[in-house]
Amino acid sequence: MVFYIPKLTVMTKSAENIEKKIEAQLEKLKQLKAQKQAIEAREKTKQKEQERKDDTRRKILLGSYLIKKMQSNEANKEKILAELNEYLIEDRDRKLFNL
Repeated sequence: MVFYIPKLTVMTKSAENIEKKIEAQLEKLKQLKAQKQAIEAREKTKQKEQERKDDTRRKILLGSYLIKKMQSNEANKEKILAELNEYLIEDRDRKLFNL
């Protein structure tokens, strides 16, 4: 009686090698996905920081514009202060404008 096991063994080893390669590629894919996620998180943080900076700059420019309008015309000053009087709630904010 003769058994022909070597081919089965070779196929099994070949299948094992392929399985190991698959596992290695899956691990690499997992690492790449983690890297991508980290990059996206950094980009999102950077974008939020820029949006915050832009918002602050808009507020500064608008404030500068309103101050100039108040200084150039008494009627503008009275109108803006009247609107601020209704808008501002915090005491520390109201004190800045002597309200």
